[in-house]
Amino acid sequence: MTTKKISPQQDAGWGLIYRLNDLWRKVERCAPAGKYDEWNFSLDRIWCNLLYRNDVIITKDAKQEIIVSIELSEEDIDEKNFLDKKIFEARMVMERGKKNQETNADKKNFTKAKMDYYNALMLKDVWLKKFMNKLGLYLKEVTKDPSKAIYGGE
Repeated sequence: MTTKKISPQQDAGWGLIYRLNDLWRKVERCAPAGKYDEWNFSLDRIWCNLLYRNDVIITKDAKQEIIVSIELSEEDIDEKNFLDKKIFEARMVMERGKKNQETNADKKNFTKAKMDYYNALMLKDVWLKKFMNKLGLYLKEVTKDPSKAIYGGE
């Protein structure tokens, strides 16, 4: 009986795939259920898992003894921060509207705010999938037609 050796890189890769798959499963449950905070939290967890290769910038004081700050150095962080700001603003408008639904106009405003919140989260969701695709971690599109494999075609 032979045993196949798995390298640490393969093991780490499989671990990442399982974590991401589990997190996306959570996203797919939270989004349709309207659990927007959980949806956003799961998207943030996916983001954290995708940054494992990115450098961090560690700034120390003049004597190089005390850490003053640690920041992520990836340019995509600006995009994520933009999306998070948009999500936060939409959520705040929705929360204010939730408390004040006395008239039909108030109810319409609340519905619009909730839709804006949903759309901001959906944009972050799509953006993360595109980010994963750039990293080669999302869907791989194939040009071959598997239904023709039985006949030896492509």
